[in-house]
Amino acid sequence: MSSAALSPSLRSLFSELEQLFQTETEARVSTSVRAAQRDFAEHLNQTVRRLRQADGFSDIAAILCEASGRFSKAGAVFRIHDTVVSGERVRGTREGTANIRELQFLLAEAAAFTSAFESKEPVVAMCSAAEISAALVEFFGHQPGDRAHLFPLTVDQITVGVLYTTTVVESAALELLTQAAAAVLEARRPPVHQEAMVQSPDLVHIEPASPPAPVPAGNRDGLSAADRSLHLRAQRFARVQVAEIRLYQADAVKSGRARGDLYCVLQDSIDSARDAFRQAFVSTDPTMTDYFHLELVRTLANNNPAWLGEKYPGPLA
Repeated sequence: MSSAALSPSLRSLFSELEQLFQTETEARVSTSVRAAQRDFAEHLNQTVRRLRQADGFSDIAAILCEASGRFSKAGAVFRIHDTVVSGERVRGTREGTANIRELQFLLAEAAAFTSAFESKEPVVAMCSAAEISAALVEFFGHQPGDRAHLFPLTVDQITVGVLYTTTVVESAALELLTQAAAAVLEARRPPVHQEAMVQSPDLVHIEPASPPAPVPAGNRDGLSAADRSLHLRAQRFARVQVAEIRLYQADAVKSGRARGDLYCVLQDSIDSARDAFRQAFVSTDPTMTDYFHLELVRTLANNNPAWLGEKYPGPLA
């Protein structure tokens, strides 16, 4: 029976049923999406809690390798010491952890590892002998055309390891997990010991006329070891905060970029993280650089400060 042959009451009924079906479908999809988002966030939170309780590189590598399984097909964690890359943990292959620990190759033999080591940024590479080493190609049984993602573990500006993953489905999550693992490794390092400075009672202490100026990003040559460590922790803190915003509020970030007004779209999250950075670092050290602002520009605004919007208050220092 054609729709033209239907009585007005039946056409109205069919129309109402169609709208009801569409509404119910949208509600079910929305509920499913929200449940997936909650599950996703809980997985990340549990992993971060486990990382904080870990003891040493081996434990952290095991947790990171396991957690990355949700976001990639196969993966491994490697140590980097001097110029040698050595396996620590693996999953998703026929080879086990005992075998990965026998795997070693020189950093110079793998261009992608060298790039991650030097840039301290994630790298995407073809799974070729020149990019990841012949030993790693053989170990994973890579085929021509396979790609890998490398996420560096950087502690005090030194890359001490790499999370190596294949068939990645969520690179932002893997980057955030790697940054959390690196932050734990950094926190586990012994504190910097300094000789106590004892002032003679006969000397007059003169206060500086004005507080020292903030140190330009990347220029820490004139800082003490303790100050350099503080700046590095601040930079790591900023990266984790911005990575969480990008990960948990991906739709809002996309909307803010399209509008050229990230601050208005993400004001609560930005203000909260900005205030935390101010209290933890800027208020305690007059030489502090606003790494949170720099990370907002680099990561959220894709190096385009105008995307932060006219109402963005600007750097703290």
